[in-house]
Amino acid sequence: MTKANNRLMLSSRRGYMFRLPGLFLEFWYALEAQQYIKLIVDDAEGKNPRIEAYCLDAAIGANILQQTHSSIHMSGTLEPLEEYRDSLGLPKSSTILQIYPSPFPRHHRRIYYLNDVTTRYSDISKDASIMPRIWSYLCKISNTFQRNTMVFFPSFKLMRQAQHQGCFDEISRCIYVEEQSMSQSEIMRLVSDFKSCGDTNLESGTFFTVMGGRISEGMDFPAKQLEIAIIVGIPYPKPTARQRALQRYYDIKFAKGWEYTVNAPAARKLLQAIGRLIRDENDIGVAIILDNRAPRFKPFIPDLQESKTILSDIQRFFRIYHKSPKK
Repeated sequence: MTKANNRLMLSSRRGYMFRLPGLFLEFWYALEAQQYIKLIVDDAEGKNPRIEAYCLDAAIGANILQQTHSSIHMSGTLEPLEEYRDSLGLPKSSTILQIYPSPFPRHHRRIYYLNDVTTRYSDISKDASIMPRIWSYLCKISNTFQRNTMVFFPSFKLMRQAQHQGCFDEISRCIYVEEQSMSQSEIMRLVSDFKSCGDTNLESGTFFTVMGGRISEGMDFPAKQLEIAIIVGIPYPKPTARQRALQRYYDIKFAKGWEYTVNAPAARKLLQAIGRLIRDENDIGVAIILDNRAPRFKPFIPDLQESKTILSDIQRFFRIYHKSPKK
């Protein structure tokens, strides 16, 4: 290929790139389909505003499934299955929904919730003692049990609030904190250091992260790499313009806007965070949900139970396995 041809190709590519914003703006302006919403988004206080055409209907992207003879969908966190089926546009008449019990011993895991705390905005705005009580639970559990512990927040904002109020400083063990700006390689190094606390005789650590993030959904922490999971609040989605539009669309399409766009995603995030604990038949672990709204999710977490003496309950659980700890 000659230099002239190279220059011609480069010029053509540049021309297309220059036209692309205009093409998108034209598409965005003319978009009238009810399955889309047009948004002007500013997540960085004016530093990086953008326009979006957000598709409200997952069935459009999953349309290829309608062209297959059959498909099998498997995951430990697909529930609620009705929402999953309807959101993807799978036919009700021929879609088989099936839940299989966990192959791991149920008594190897305890899931508690505490009734005297919540992250519900209307409650914490009226009662100034709620958030300090949450920080107190985090510190007491971390300092009492020398076992690798992971704390899942519903957002980076709430996690930073805990950090700025000095909660982390009161924990007398190794602290690992996921930052929102971290690259994947930085997170993997942090996770590796945290895991090594459980793999060796080193002091155990506490890892602070968020639900629905890179750690809560796709990483394994077998054996002593993770034995206690603390979930701060219920991970309901933020009431943004996008979220309100999504809820309204599902109300119109299924008459289940709140169930499908608020409750279902929160249930999955809870299950994903709890699922980090038990990765094989020898694992044991305790999950604690710091929110009095947790019983709403009992259909998806049947072994959920309230604790009024959480330190004693955790101590009692691990005492049973003291002679046969995780291997």
